[in-house]
Amino acid sequence: MARNDPEPNVTLSLLDRLTDNDLSLAADPPVSRAQSVRQLKASLRQDLEWLLNTRRVAVPPPEGCTEVERSVYVYGLPDLTSFSLNNVKDQDRIQWLLESAISIFEPRLESVNVRMQELSPGDRQVRFQIEGLLRMDPAPERITFDTVLELTSGTYKVKGDADTR
Repeated sequence: MARNDPEPNVTLSLLDRLTDNDLSLAADPPVSRAQSVRQLKASLRQDLEWLLNTRRVAVPPPEGCTEVERSVYVYGLPDLTSFSLNNVKDQDRIQWLLESAISIFEPRLESVNVRMQELSPGDRQVRFQIEGLLRMDPAPERITFDTVLELTSGTYKVKGDADTR
């Protein structure tokens, strides 16, 4: 017998569920699965942008406090102004820092891979691709975010795939 159940919607983050977009409504209107997936991707994009634009404290956690290394104390990225983008080791370190921060603080994304695009002399932007598997039921979905670091301001801009902004 064929199932008449529509595909289930994906569950948004707790913060997104608690945030009310229209206070005049007693409840949010129902959305389709496609709409809920778009909302999840947009939320992930926004949260990645917040993560990458947050600078962690410069003081490292005390020795022996291993749990602190995965806590809000180290949320965000360190200051990268001392890194040289012409240095391959620094480029690798930046990619590792991005992958590490995303892997620790973004549980909706797994198998994270960050790739830096080749730089041209005089570039004022560094472009990255953030790839991973978006965790959702019934199966994870591969997702890619094009990310730009504005060197003059130190600001990251995360752009989603075609289904997000």
